[in-house]
Amino acid sequence: MQQPQAQQQQIPPLDFYQEEYKDAVRFSWNTLPATKLQSTRAIVPMGCLYSPMKDLESLVLVQYSPLYCKCGAILNPYNQIDFRNKQWTCVFCSSKNVFPKHYADHITETQLPAELKKTSTTMEYILSNQQAAPTTFLYIIDTCIPQEDLQAIRDSIQQSLSIIPPDSQVGLITFGRNVFVHELGFQECPKCYSFKGSKDYTTQQILEMLQVSTKPEILKRFLVPLSECEFSFNSILDDLQCDPWPTQPGEREVRANGSALKIGSTLVESATQFSKILFFVGGPCTIGPGQVVGLKLEETIRSYLDIQKDNPNTQYLQKAKKFFNEIAQRAIKANMTVDIFAFTLDQFGLLEMKQLAEKTGGVVVMQEKFDSDMFKETYKKLFDKDASGFLKMGFGSKIDMFLSKDIKVQGGVGPCISLKKGGPMVSDVSLGEGGTTSWYSGGLDRNSTILFMFDLSSTKDTSFSQFAYVQFITMYRHSSRLQRLRVTTIQRRFADHNNIMDMIRGFDQEAACVTMARVGILKAESEESIEVLKWLDRSLIRVVARFGSYRKDDVSSFRFPQEMMMYPQFMYHLRRSHFITTFGASPDETTFYRASLSRECVQNALVMIQPALLQYTVDDPVANAVNLDIQSMKPDVVLLLDTYFNVVVWNGEHVQKWIEEGYYDNPEYEYIKELIDAPNSDVQYILEDRFPVPKLIKTYFGHGQERYLKSRVNPSVNTVQNENVESGNYITDDASLKVFTDHLIRLAVQTVQ
Repeated sequence: MQQPQAQQQQIPPLDFYQEEYKDAVRFSWNTLPATKLQSTRAIVPMGCLYSPMKDLESLVLVQYSPLYCKCGAILNPYNQIDFRNKQWTCVFCSSKNVFPKHYADHITETQLPAELKKTSTTMEYILSNQQAAPTTFLYIIDTCIPQEDLQAIRDSIQQSLSIIPPDSQVGLITFGRNVFVHELGFQECPKCYSFKGSKDYTTQQILEMLQVSTKPEILKRFLVPLSECEFSFNSILDDLQCDPWPTQPGEREVRANGSALKIGSTLVESATQFSKILFFVGGPCTIGPGQVVGLKLEETIRSYLDIQKDNPNTQYLQKAKKFFNEIAQRAIKANMTVDIFAFTLDQFGLLEMKQLAEKTGGVVVMQEKFDSDMFKETYKKLFDKDASGFLKMGFGSKIDMFLSKDIKVQGGVGPCISLKKGGPMVSDVSLGEGGTTSWYSGGLDRNSTILFMFDLSSTKDTSFSQFAYVQFITMYRHSSRLQRLRVTTIQRRFADHNNIMDMIRGFDQEAACVTMARVGILKAESEESIEVLKWLDRSLIRVVARFGSYRKDDVSSFRFPQEMMMYPQFMYHLRRSHFITTFGASPDETTFYRASLSRECVQNALVMIQPALLQYTVDDPVANAVNLDIQSMKPDVVLLLDTYFNVVVWNGEHVQKWIEEGYYDNPEYEYIKELIDAPNSDVQYILEDRFPVPKLIKTYFGHGQERYLKSRVNPSVNTVQNENVESGNYITDDASLKVFTDHLIRLAVQTVQ
């Protein structure tokens, strides 16, 4: 029998949300295991989700350089200060450091520098007043798309040109069968250099054809300050036409995605500065390097089944992956960020090119049409500005980590790549981007979030340390063109190893769910989905058995701590999601969903896993959260479902009849109009806050698009056999949440701890 012990001395638990607002961190365990055995028995790993560029209201911003310890860590509020001898002791290596004179002359117990104040656990340093070179924006546009989509891209790019700083350098490449590098610095008439899309040019050949290798100043013709070429850039965009090469019957468009990206990255690489490539694509690469499918429509692009069986249409897979991964590595070295905007009903090759965006800190947007409000608003949001008028973008970011002696880092999971900086703070167990305390994370935005995984050092069992310390040092190029350093220092307490409730009170079930989801996605890269599901199930059973209280084999005696009550429900929805299972989804779709979850903050990732369902009624037209359950689909309510990628507004059967019978427009039934309009403000808030902008779906009882709601709710009843649920016929093989939970408890009480 597992019985939690009562805690001797009550210590107030951390407010997880407040910690996130203050330091942009969420830990799965906020009271850390005190011994290796306790760590193993915790089952859920020690993870920290950190958002290096999150907007923080209390962020302290200073215009001077930080004080470094001999070990490389930075002065912070947790350091011990010797005011008499003007020294400080590092919490990471215990070294004593003497304050420099300009600190020593002023520091007292009542007069502290900003970095020693208790509220300064996260600080940002502006390191220099000397601005770096302007950012480069290179636009690469697929012209094998319908004219209306090309027009939508043209309009959006022209709109963004009025937003980016006028000293930014811009470049333009278009492609179809061939690749065209446009010379924006030539004002007299449009001029471009043509490359065969079917040929894999070397870097040297590209530079020679552009004449850059012999005359570096010629590069300025292709990458030009916006203020000097805005007219010519807009003129070229205005005259841009669809690719003239005809598409033969029974064939796909001849599209050289790989050649365009290689030529573009080579061009920007030569500029040796921070840059962003914006890649607009409407279909798969069918010719040249990076090809993912043949021209003939009868040859289908690879599916998961094809990959499992190694069918002939997977012949391009490994070669294309290798090609795009090589471009990604070059992009990382050159501080490039690659954003991918794909609007196509078919797969376009994201599975092969995912590292281009993921490892450079770029974004992936995958929708159906460029000619839609979703694309226009999403693209516009990419160029959001802060209160000072700067773009909310960071470039070329690098994260260094320091740890106190009792914990070690296993690796990072998400938009980062290991810089292979080993040392005593690195765990023997490597997970994700491991073997290092330093990572390159490329482009950053306010929601970019990396999961860092920890374990205890071998000396912790004999250590008497009360606290563990973690410091994140993020160097990045701000949109103001100044180098900035954000320093976040975290303190977490070790649990009483004799008191299981001490650990439970520090359990953040939301962060734990996202941690398990990211680790599950990582495992799914090398294991079958069914094996990942089994791993999730085994872990959940062990968590419930370990932290629940019960009499062995007595289901009715089972009790679960309030702090963990939602965790099994989160895991239930994770199991059903498209992040783990691949049934019914294409490799590109699954890659997109996984890439999105693996870079977003806890709140957004949790909505992806367990959508939010809000209810509006005549009696209460204000949003109220209700269970994500089929029984919430009542005839006299309006529901709003937020799945992160889609926002669904659903009218119940009676509500829809009121609309059809004209009550909505009748002033005598103002309350009906108020009910039907009730979700609008909430929908607008979601659309304005979310990136990418989700698809808005308005549906009602019996309508075909009702499936978007039914596919995500818990099938607590089979509506064909239950007349009390008026939500239409709904048949599914999925186990309901109650069946799942009952089975989970039954297995848990049989487990011997």
